Amino acid sequence: MRKFALAVVACFMLLVSSSASAQTPVPNPEFGGCFSNNTICLGPSAAIVVGELNFSTSKFTGGFIPGAGYGATFMADTWHTVGVDLYMSFTVSQSVPNNAIPTLMLSFANYLRVGLGYSITEQSVGSTLKQPLLLFGVGSNFGGSTSYVQSQAAEAAKTVTKP
Repeated sequence: MRKFALAVVACFMLLVSSSASAQTPVPNPEFGGCFSNNTICLGPSAAIVVGELNFSTSKFTGGFIPGAGYGATFMADTWHTVGVDLYMSFTVSQSVPNNAIPTLMLSFANYLRVGLGYSITEQSVGSTLKQPLLLFGVGSNFGGSTSYVQSQAAEAAKTVTKP
């Protein structure tokens, strides 16, 4: 565990030093940012789960579960970007039991999402029902994307050059 913590600190220091030595000053985005020449971006994302495989019951169901997350996108300046986000989805209703689904979601090509989640459902009697899920969906990253950072840098350059 100690070696893992040291490796994480070393990676963080490498990211900070590489972002500090960038040639062009880029304004910090509100909800994230890009590092290592725009190949790694941090920022929020949103997804809609359209199918889930319940490992407890071995059943596949379809539906519409929106969720919000935050995470990292790698190779952010290419079409085959890959990312990992931590999502949270809620279902709160008078007619069905309340449900929360924390999910670790992988993204491919910025839009396709596959994740492992844990459904925590309120029960009218007894303890909560907890079930592991494999989730499938679509989504998008925003706020910390490369295009956002580039557009903010271009906007800042316009205001600096105006007399």
